[in-house]
Amino acid sequence: MGEKLGKNRGNYVFETLKKEMLNLALKPGQPISENEICARFDVSRTPVREALRRLQEQGFVHTIPYSGTYVTRLNLEDIRQMIYMRVAVEFMVMRDFMKVATPFQMEEIRYQIRLQDLLIQQPDFEPEQFYEMDRQMHGVWFVATGKEKLWKFIQAQQLHYTRFRMLDFVTETDFTRIIREHTHLLSLLEQQKETELEEALKSHLYISMTRMKHAIEVEYKDYFE
Repeated sequence: MGEKLGKNRGNYVFETLKKEMLNLALKPGQPISENEICARFDVSRTPVREALRRLQEQGFVHTIPYSGTYVTRLNLEDIRQMIYMRVAVEFMVMRDFMKVATPFQMEEIRYQIRLQDLLIQQPDFEPEQFYEMDRQMHGVWFVATGKEKLWKFIQAQQLHYTRFRMLDFVTETDFTRIIREHTHLLSLLEQQKETELEEALKSHLYISMTRMKHAIEVEYKDYFE
């Protein structure tokens, strides 16, 4: 009974810390203190060490001998390659979606865009909320074409890519731009303009690298390897 309770506590600590790393509440490069985690969750060292072990196995933290445990920094090259792969895969999926999309599925995308617009009109909305809506909208064409496994694979690239996208949303000052881009993608899907769609998707997914160049090099340079 005690062992099961310990595992449950360890899993809760693990899931909470991982979520905080993904939404950048725990920042890349930030030191992790066992004592502080024990006090925060009111648990012994055993479940905390189990949680940190699992986080280290997944690459979210690393330990430096005689120094401590730290949240892993972002790797720009991994992020660039992930965007490159996503552009290639997602365009093929959207091209397939053009051929099979129903009016209902097109309306579902339009509805997701309306929800995004309503969200950003709220003065206290969180970037994490927009990230989730963005994820749901892009997922529509993967699900509609039976490519859920591909979408799950993309979503599973959490260590660098998900955290980078969250940083992108945290630093974004014009969410209306993203909504305009989503609306443009929908329009191209409806008009079945394949060549223009590829360029629009590429611009949509790569723009964060360009927009955040200064932030990456100056304000958030400590977040990156």
